[in-house]
Amino acid sequence: MAAQQAHDVRPSQPREGERGAALLLSLFFTIVTVGIVVSGVLIEKSNREKTRTNFRLNSQANQFARAGLTEAISWYRRQTSQPVTTFAPVVDPDAEPPIIDTDDADVGIVREFRIEGKIWGRYEVWRQWAADPNPSRAEWREKMQAEDVSPQRSTGQGGTAWRIRSLGYVFERNDEALAFDALPNRVVAVNLLETEIVRRKLSPPGQAALTVSGRSSMNVGSGGRIEGGPTAAGIYFGTLGYKPRTGYGEVSGSPRISQSPGPIDMSAEAVFGVSYSEFKGSADTYITEAQNIPSPIPPMSTVVIEMPNVVFDRDTPLSGTGIVYVKGNCTIESGSNSAFSGLLYVEGNLSMSAPAEIEGAVVVDGGISISGSGDYATVRFSDDVLNALRQQVGQYRFMGPFRPVHGGS
Repeated sequence: MAAQQAHDVRPSQPREGERGAALLLSLFFTIVTVGIVVSGVLIEKSNREKTRTNFRLNSQANQFARAGLTEAISWYRRQTSQPVTTFAPVVDPDAEPPIIDTDDADVGIVREFRIEGKIWGRYEVWRQWAADPNPSRAEWREKMQAEDVSPQRSTGQGGTAWRIRSLGYVFERNDEALAFDALPNRVVAVNLLETEIVRRKLSPPGQAALTVSGRSSMNVGSGGRIEGGPTAAGIYFGTLGYKPRTGYGEVSGSPRISQSPGPIDMSAEAVFGVSYSEFKGSADTYITEAQNIPSPIPPMSTVVIEMPNVVFDRDTPLSGTGIVYVKGNCTIESGSNSAFSGLLYVEGNLSMSAPAEIEGAVVVDGGISISGSGDYATVRFSDDVLNALRQQVGQYRFMGPFRPVHGGS
């Protein structure tokens, strides 16, 4: 009986069919697992490729387009004849020194450079060429070419304002004998940016230390000093009802005081050759809060301050060199020790107390009050200062940020 019981508890052997089912099930799970792993690898590879492509499109191609705009404005600034009325980069290796403005004068400004391996970068800034003999290229040129927009900007002289576009490419170069976009070469990413550049002028309404519209009261009191020069008036004012009161102040120049035959055009267009919004857009610094006012003004820079009341005091004196445009009233407080060299343009009223000195010129569209006690508040005309500013202001400047253009390519 015991032998029979021992025989009954021995493990049973799997049947042939059961072994086959287990093998199939194991194989099925192996295939599923391998499939999941392979799918994950493929998805990860696809994501990496997508990320790399997006990087090239949104970063590298964008940076190349920006580089094209930067080289274009540099080309405009280098031209000996100003303002520039024709955008025409030149290639002349035989000149002394050689002139290589571009890699392809038919297009405009073109540069190509290797990034890594077969991956290259390129930018294009297209020039105007009405007689382009290539019809398809001429059609593309119409969309991309630089355009003189001076008439639309009311800047007067042609060539003072341009709209320029720059195409930035990332491409794969497989055959150096063919164009960058001709198979087997392949464009990987492209980006198109545009901007406007403007060449501002600096033309105060009068050849004078102080130009005032005459629309409000004008008082140069004790301690106030206005110094013109041999060819510059002390005060130049318009016929809008008010005349300067200078009984206790010092005013000199040739003439000492000069009145215009009619109202003076004090607009930004008249003084700077562009509208206020365009001037603001091309300024080095635009300020709407007092704590952001720079002191000193960065050398030869343009600062626009748009506030109802701007105050320069002991902690924030008006100093440095450049152009300061105040859209509002301006107060230079007593004890500020301000010492500024350049052009101060005030769209509202100006109150200036000693000790303070401005050398160059002051233009005020409202009223003035200039005085001192124990020291001077001085406005002194300087042609040298204004001419140095004209050289700086006269350079082409970007008017606002670079704008992406969609659908151009």
